[in-house]
Formats: sequence, C-alpha cells, structure tokens
Amino acid sequence: MDQVIAELHVEIALLPSAVQKRSDYRPNHKHPLTGEYFLGHVTFQDGLIDPGTTAKAHVRLLATQPDLDSLLAFGSWTIWEGPTHVGSVRTLGLGANNSFKPNPLRGSA
Repeated sequence: MDQVIAELHVEIALLPSAVQKRSDYRPNHKHPLTGEYFLGHVTFQDGLIDPGTTAKAHVRLLATQPDLDSLLAFGSWTIWEGPTHVGSVRTLGLGANNSFKPNPLRGSA
C-alpha cells in the first residue's frame, strides 16, 4: 500500500525522562491501535522544548492512508527514541500541504 505525507498541527508533551532539549526532531511515532511505528519529522513552533514541558509543533508523518485516517480519528499517539517512550502527541488540526486527504467519518452527513 502506498504511503502518503500528512502535515499536522500538534501539541507535544515531552516526558521529564527525555533528558535533553529538542528543536528539529525525528522521533519514532507509535500508532495507538496497531502498535506500528512510522516516520515523522517535528518542528517546534517556538524553537526549543525542554523535557517535562508541552509545546505546539508542526509534524510531517509518512504512513499509509488507512493508518493516518485511524490516527486522526484517535487523535493522539506516543513518540519514542528506540525502546524509550519520550512523550505524547495530540492533534490540533491539518496543515496546509498534504498529499494526505482525510476520509470523512462513515455515517456522518
């Protein structure tokens, strides 16, 4: 199945155990339902983020259309550095440049 790029506006909360500041960042993103990891690139809106804090960011994700649809429906996921859980992500909205086109929810008017 082909992969698409989704650009999202998100809020990221780094755990205190994420021992260093982050700015331009490429953690592994873990799907909350399937447990699969996918690629993503994070750029924080205000530059750096300290461990234990929350910040708004822009993320570009590379995944299949069905994975992105279910991810947006769920609305949040976790981020990892190798085997270490370092934070969580909550979606705030879609970005402007997407090859991803969200499917409307079934049964909605």
